[in-house]
Amino acid sequence: MHPAQLPTRYAAVYAFFLHGLDAAAERLKNFVEKAAKATLVGDIFDDAATGQGLLNFFLRAMNCGAISEEEAERRTGVTVAELRAGSFVKILKNRTK
Repeated sequence: MHPAQLPTRYAAVYAFFLHGLDAAAERLKNFVEKAAKATLVGDIFDDAATGQGLLNFFLRAMNCGAISEEEAERRTGVTVAELRAGSFVKILKNRTK
């Protein structure tokens, strides 16, 4: 990649994360809440891949600087420590204890 391409590449990455931020935040927040409740009543929750994908979205958005850790935590209800742990399954296990 030519150095002159870096600013537009950087802008494209930011735009990607900022464009999908609202929907992804609401989905992850609802997903964690509903998944944890389902686990508590003994239902089997078998779509952790969706939760993991949403979690990865926020990890990458924070890592590139598109959003702050505080904004990710505020929007999703998932703590920074939980986000940084990088495992949706661990989040659910810790919330059902």
